[in-house]
Amino acid sequence: MKRRVVTALLLAVLFAGVVGAGSTSTRAQGFPSLGFTLYQGSVTVAGQPAADGLEIRARIVGTSHVSPVVTTENGRYIALQLGPVENVDGSEIEFVLENQIVATTRDTYFIPNCGAEPCPQSRVFNVVFASAPLVPTAVPSLPARYSGFISAGGALPPDLSSLTVRIGSSYEVTGGSISGDDFSIIVDPQDISLTGTAVEFFLGGIRSTQTVPYQPGEILANIILTFSSLPEPTPVPTPVPTATSVPQPTATPAPTATPQPTRTPTPVPTNTPAPTATATPTPFPPTATPQVETTATPVSGGDEGGGLCSANPGGPASVGQIGILLAPLALALWVGIRRRTAASATDY
Repeated sequence: MKRRVVTALLLAVLFAGVVGAGSTSTRAQGFPSLGFTLYQGSVTVAGQPAADGLEIRARIVGTSHVSPVVTTENGRYIALQLGPVENVDGSEIEFVLENQIVATTRDTYFIPNCGAEPCPQSRVFNVVFASAPLVPTAVPSLPARYSGFISAGGALPPDLSSLTVRIGSSYEVTGGSISGDDFSIIVDPQDISLTGTAVEFFLGGIRSTQTVPYQPGEILANIILTFSSLPEPTPVPTPVPTATSVPQPTATPAPTATPQPTRTPTPVPTNTPAPTATATPTPFPPTATPQVETTATPVSGGDEGGGLCSANPGGPASVGQIGILLAPLALALWVGIRRRTAASATDY
């Protein structure tokens, strides 16, 4: 009985040791330590906010530890992970821009104490670079050709689909040919520095899980590219043609008739009856004054002599004689005129 109890105790102790050892081994090989620091902050290059897409990394001076690369955006960098590295507390941290320029600002490294502090640790640190990095001159390289089998969602992609190839972040080309389950495309980044960079394939915006390293001048066949199901293409509605109105010829306006002046009828003169002349009674002709016949008494005293009143018997009458003969007639005429004048004055 005692022997059985001792044996059971020994087995229990042995089992506890085995479980403890396994737990220690699991703890040693379990979750990675969270004792690293995440840096973020602004980036100034040559006195200006950094352009987008510049690469920044940090390293602990005196060690081989280098952080993963982060890129700038809107003049800032975020989530730069540094550490954890033990036994290097107090070492300087330097920040490098595009593997060329070291920042003038440096920080000091301390491993976070995850027992008393939250891990991972977050730190805001602004970095300043005195000058901008040089743009590397690309060394031309030979083009490469890739071809092989292609499928999308277990089916053949439509012919004439667009295949896109990317090499790194600086080169992208769309084209090539797809016929049935075969594809072929040529890439020519003309940059020798991309040698060994993964060549990524995209179909309809979907990335293939297969990649190949870029080698200038390489002709690589029998590549198998598989893609997930392509999205259904959105039908493009056929635009309804808009009826185009046919321009009608513009009617030429008829010339405006110039208004004729209204003729004012000329008044017909009314014949005014002429006043009937009142006949003026003509007075009876004046009573001729009886002529007194005078007998000429010859004047004695000379044969042929005589004055103005003397007449030459049988010869032409003298002026004096004519005047004497006309005097009664003139007198009668004058009397008639006076009478007519007086009669006219009396009628009016």
